[in-house]
Amino acid sequence: MTKHDSNLTLERLTHGDTQVRVARFDGSEVAVKLRLLGYDGCEFECRETFAVGDRLSIHIYRMGLIRARVIAVRRRIVEAEFVKDCPV
Repeated sequence: MTKHDSNLTLERLTHGDTQVRVARFDGSEVAVKLRLLGYDGCEFECRETFAVGDRLSIHIYRMGLIRARVIAVRRRIVEAEFVKDCPV
């Protein structure tokens, strides 16, 4: 049995191995830095401007796509909640 090295995993995540893109409803995409990922939402940093209520698709490399809506914007930090009634 191998021991999982959580420090190595955290180092990988902070060095940009995970690529995160946000697609707006109009189809435009922008690369972002994911700061927080939780069960109900996430927080990311971006140079682009977003407005409260914007609908997004968050693409996380090797994990898929999550539909979300912006609920708060503080300078370059955007907080989004995941859409729970997402049709399959």
